[in-house]
Amino acid sequence: MSFADIRGNIVNGNEAVGILLLESGLDTKIVNNSVNGNYGGGIKIAGSGDTLIAGNLLDSNKGPGISLCAESQEFEEYFEDANHCISNELIENTVTASANASEIYIGEGSVGTVLKGNVAADEEDDQLLIDNQSPTTSISSGNVPNFAFTSVGPGHCLDSSSQLYNFATFILDSNTLAECEATCGNYDKTDNLVGFEVSSLACFCLFENGYLLGEIPGTLGTCPSSADQCSIATEGSGVVSSSLLSADEDQYCYKKANFAELCVFCSKGLTVD
Repeated sequence: MSFADIRGNIVNGNEAVGILLLESGLDTKIVNNSVNGNYGGGIKIAGSGDTLIAGNLLDSNKGPGISLCAESQEFEEYFEDANHCISNELIENTVTASANASEIYIGEGSVGTVLKGNVAADEEDDQLLIDNQSPTTSISSGNVPNFAFTSVGPGHCLDSSSQLYNFATFILDSNTLAECEATCGNYDKTDNLVGFEVSSLACFCLFENGYLLGEIPGTLGTCPSSADQCSIATEGSGVVSSSLLSADEDQYCYKKANFAELCVFCSKGLTVD
């Protein structure tokens, strides 16, 4: 695909993705579009290079608001290198009320993606949820609350010593990935949240060893009052390194993408302000 300038469009209520590019050309711009209520997500790009996605308003899409470097198997019939994404920018987009998925998804094939000033405008906490699968993504949020997480795999999250983490359990009305990430994202500002686990039965927010001081919600200690229960029986510490699946569980592990930067001293049981 050659250069494209997709600008100032209103794309509402489609049964598929609002704006879909299988492969965008160099210097493609997707700017100042209003993309609302689409059933396959807001903006989805499979392959791209030097693409600017900026100033778009995305609301109530049933899937990721913006999905960059989407999984290649969805598009392999069209071209071989579907998830080849290099040097793309997501700048000052507003993504609200995306259902059943993160608000921004960055695929593992993405290289050198830059995110700056993207915001959520949900009524509850304005927390922007970013599912980042690429180690080369740069996320600059300033004062904007961003919760970036990465899928580790099925099962329980483990630290580098194969230890399980302390956790707070939340039994939600809908134990979906979106609901769990939003719930645990509320505790991102503690700098002690290492990740979360989600299953069909419950959502588990995982914390650095020493942060949770009790197991009864709302009493002395830091067990959230809205939790169903907490557990401090394990000693997991530091960045999530792997996951371990038990045969009878449908649990999935997600780690906080920038935990190492924010919580340098958390392994010693200290809270970073």
